[in-house]
Amino acid sequence: MSTILDRILELLKQNNISFEHMKHEHVHRSEEAAKIRGTRYEEAAKALVLFGDSGFVMAVVPGPQRMDYKLLKKELGIKKLCLATPEQVQEKTGLTIGSVPPFGNFWDVPMYIEESLLQTEFMTFSAGTHHDSVRLKVEDYLKCVPHKVVAFRKN
Repeated sequence: MSTILDRILELLKQNNISFEHMKHEHVHRSEEAAKIRGTRYEEAAKALVLFGDSGFVMAVVPGPQRMDYKLLKKELGIKKLCLATPEQVQEKTGLTIGSVPPFGNFWDVPMYIEESLLQTEFMTFSAGTHHDSVRLKVEDYLKCVPHKVVAFRKN
């Protein structure tokens, strides 16, 4: 059985996308991960698993940004939306919070990407574990995942 990391690397290779796979010490927070990876915090892409009226959704947000739930709820046309519990994340993805990659399509979860992520050339994200990360160009990432770009960052 392939791991999530294997699936990510295979998807990127199938799409002829250049990427860097980084192994590093165990991390939980995107700011901590950026320091260990030697990358800019602005290019850290957090994959937030959310649960609301319409079920699970994934929001992809640059590291330093915070999400405005009201804006995303309005975009989705729903009244309730919150972070999924650690148990919900585990049940849906088989992963722990902080290790989920921004590939909602692996779990049939719709993905919404905060538009500010497009302002950086590269993005780096957890790749299914707390000690594996992948770095690639944002434009290449967008080519291989179904998504919708939306403005939902907190100002």
